[in-house]
Amino acid sequence: MTAAMRIRDASVVVGLVIVAVACAGPVSPPVRVEHPSGDLVVGTSGDSPPYSTRRGGTITGLEVDLAMEVGKMLGRHVRIVDVPWDELFHALGNGRVDVVMAGVTVTTERELRFAFAEPYLRTGIAAAVRRENRKRFGSGDAVCKSPIHVGVISKTTGQRYVRDRCPAIIPRVYETADDAVLKLVARRIAAVVHDGPVLAYLLSQQGAELDLVPMGITDQRLAWMVRRDDTALRQTLNDALANMHRDGTLDRVLVRWIPQVERVRAR
Repeated sequence: MTAAMRIRDASVVVGLVIVAVACAGPVSPPVRVEHPSGDLVVGTSGDSPPYSTRRGGTITGLEVDLAMEVGKMLGRHVRIVDVPWDELFHALGNGRVDVVMAGVTVTTERELRFAFAEPYLRTGIAAAVRRENRKRFGSGDAVCKSPIHVGVISKTTGQRYVRDRCPAIIPRVYETADDAVLKLVARRIAAVVHDGPVLAYLLSQQGAELDLVPMGITDQRLAWMVRRDDTALRQTLNDALANMHRDGTLDRVLVRWIPQVERVRAR
């Protein structure tokens, strides 16, 4: 092989490598969105009452009120971003939001990816049943061992609880707790298993027709979620939460949105 041929072949190889690298695209870390200076950008999900809910073109709720109280204490403008539940964790990871305040339960799996402020409420899983069936379902164990149709909400602690601990139950998966409770009222299902605070709020909207039955999880921690490397924000949120505990702001907000909060608070 002549020298010219070797040079030509080497050029071809180099060219192919360059093309392959170009096609693969650059490898870079996720791009984080830059927010206006001083803004605290809070991600929540507007279809999760009482934590957040859309009303008349605006978003309100327990977490929205708490976010505004945090903003007051920090002297920072709060911007609420309404994100579907399935996208909330991604929005935090890529920097679209600074903190997720959406009734998030602290779990081991989530703690591997994100960091949490101190819990603002310790509660549990509950079952909503029609009041006429309260004696039949006098305990969480009675619900769990019954071959009945039970509403659960997709990708929640309640759904995992039913799947892992209640093999007799026939689950019916819904996108929102509101949808499931409406099916319960319409007698399409026998119960709804979900977060106690959410069910307590929805039952307060349904009058005396429904009742709550505590289930097995009695220490479900609800907390605000931040990126693992954002230690400064986590500490700031903890300081603000401690102030809200001391001056009674936290309890006032909780009772405003969950009148029966003491029924679902972990002891």
